[in-house]
Amino acid sequence: MKSRYNPVLLAVIVIGLVCALWLNYSRYEIEEKNNTVEMAMEYEGLQQLAGWEGLPLDSVLKDFKDAGVTSLIVFDTTLQKLDNKGLVYAAPGRELLHGGTAGTQFAALKQQDIIPDAVYITEGKSPVTFKETEKDLYLRYAPERIAVVSESPRIIRVLGDPRIIEGDNYDTKMPLMQAPLGLSTEEMRQIAAAGFNVIVRPQNYLPVTEQQIDSIFSRIDESGANVVSYIGCGKEVVGFPDKLDYMAEKLLSHNMVFGMVEHYTQLQFAPMEGLIPMAEKMDYQVARSYIIDKAEQRKLKMPEALRRWALTDEERNIRINYIKPFMLPQNGQDILELNLDYVKSIAADVQSRGFKLGTSGVFNADADGYQAYFPDKMLLVLPALAVVAAGVMYLALLLGLGSKLQYILFAVFGAAAAALVVKMSSPLPRQLLAFVSACVFPVLSMIVVVEWWESVKVRCKCMVQFLMRTTVQLGAAVAMSLCGAAMISALLGDIRFFLEIDIYRGVKLTFIMPVLLMLLWYVKRFNIFGGKTGGGLIADIRYLLSTHIKLEHLFILGVLAFVAYIFVGRSGHTSGVPVWGIELKMRALLEQLMYARPRTKEFMIGHPAFFVAAYAAYYKAPRLWQMILVAGAVIGQGSLVQTFAHMRTPVIMSYIRALDGYWLGAVIGIAAVVVLNLLMPYLQKWQRRYLGNE
Repeated sequence: MKSRYNPVLLAVIVIGLVCALWLNYSRYEIEEKNNTVEMAMEYEGLQQLAGWEGLPLDSVLKDFKDAGVTSLIVFDTTLQKLDNKGLVYAAPGRELLHGGTAGTQFAALKQQDIIPDAVYITEGKSPVTFKETEKDLYLRYAPERIAVVSESPRIIRVLGDPRIIEGDNYDTKMPLMQAPLGLSTEEMRQIAAAGFNVIVRPQNYLPVTEQQIDSIFSRIDESGANVVSYIGCGKEVVGFPDKLDYMAEKLLSHNMVFGMVEHYTQLQFAPMEGLIPMAEKMDYQVARSYIIDKAEQRKLKMPEALRRWALTDEERNIRINYIKPFMLPQNGQDILELNLDYVKSIAADVQSRGFKLGTSGVFNADADGYQAYFPDKMLLVLPALAVVAAGVMYLALLLGLGSKLQYILFAVFGAAAAALVVKMSSPLPRQLLAFVSACVFPVLSMIVVVEWWESVKVRCKCMVQFLMRTTVQLGAAVAMSLCGAAMISALLGDIRFFLEIDIYRGVKLTFIMPVLLMLLWYVKRFNIFGGKTGGGLIADIRYLLSTHIKLEHLFILGVLAFVAYIFVGRSGHTSGVPVWGIELKMRALLEQLMYARPRTKEFMIGHPAFFVAAYAAYYKAPRLWQMILVAGAVIGQGSLVQTFAHMRTPVIMSYIRALDGYWLGAVIGIAAVVVLNLLMPYLQKWQRRYLGNE
């Protein structure tokens, strides 16, 4: 055994592992501090609920505050909204010409002076709102489009499209009555008076100037509200394209967090121009936000939606729960009662998992102020060298490389890896090393175990002893695979990966490569083709390609193709392979019973296959079947390591998920071997009869 593994490469891996574990612990400390979740709802949505129920808005706001909502979200107001509330009066010219109901507010206008393609605005119940409206009109539109057509009362005319568009039209430029018109100071004051924090979602000005950005923050200052976060609205963040620096400076000076909404596929973010540059300019004072898509929420019952929130906060570093109300009654409850129960349940579930409710947390590496977390690049060199050493060790085992060539390969690739990690600002070298780690360490762990099986000459005295020994062997394989997981966590462990601004690349390939690498080694190590090829890996592959296909080969290939379809197709975030209903129910049950639900590929496929592979080795089954089972076992090890490539998931949760998968997979594997052992006499009898007929 000693001659198979280069002691120098092993030493490099151990040293790199120690450094990686230290970086993992540093990451754990950063993640543990970021434990405050903001419970946010839209102010307009609560206004709508109050109106439908015929209740005072103040009463409804108090109920939702008591239920756990910490912040209310405000958007730019519009002429249509202001007119509906009577704060100002706004009417299209066409309506005034045809004697519309708004005509009494504009009696000072002469019919012959009214232009159809224009909107007319005058003061309503709120003089402050009218002044804000007039100011924002001049900020948004060219001066030649705006005219004061009456001084007493003051009436403003704006030339442009006066139509009202029904429904959500996010890809259409909105006409005047529905175009953004700045944040409402009055709304923010009302929210502050009700005891909430405020999250603002203004739209970008086109084109944007510093004066326009100043107007946003002057209204925030005038309102006196505690505005804690900004979330972009529309297709661009405020300040795009050339005023992002200024917008970021204003946000930081107001101690506001930049909220980034997770994409509906749960991968990175909803697309918005300037999103990532703004996060960078904010020095990553960023909180990830989750919204259940409106179309999706219509299909959900409240308990189904409820299950997502706390799990999302825990598994994907979500720190702003952006909750949209249900707008239809369910389960015999009216919508107000339904939504209050919904919010209360979310708040209770979130707090039960150790989170606090309040202003959204950020990843902070400085106890006295704020500093974005980026580990010292020099500390990444040792894990990088460990990954290179593991890669060279696999090549040595596969190709029979001598010690001298191993040292040359390690020196060349190690120097290149270290230089790229330290010198390059791009995450690409670290992503590549993480990919190598995810592919190689699961294979090395299984190689050690397979060699362990081969070295055992004395059979276990009883099945209990065999199962105990195999459970220990699986634990050893998991521990060795976790070494690779620790390398990934260390190499990718910075704030950009925590926030999912940068992500691990090659998820589907990571599932395939360990299986292929395992098969290559197994074919070479055990001479699967029995010397028929003349020796050599290339000759083995050529022999395999020239083999005559039999019905049993087609059957095996069909089974493997189906497994690959499910195995690879179900990975990632844009899978076209549906999840079976029974599996969804099983997942929900495991999420309730366990801190971190293990991955199906581990406890349902990989770890049970490990036990059956050990049993096949114990009974000296044909090498081909042993090889297939070992390939199945490496699936579990690869999945375990690949879990750590999801950097948005806290590192401690990934470790616990691996341990949960280990014991649950061991239980299923033990059950599978017990059943197989009971059936073995019948299978052997059938095999003898089959061979006799042959």
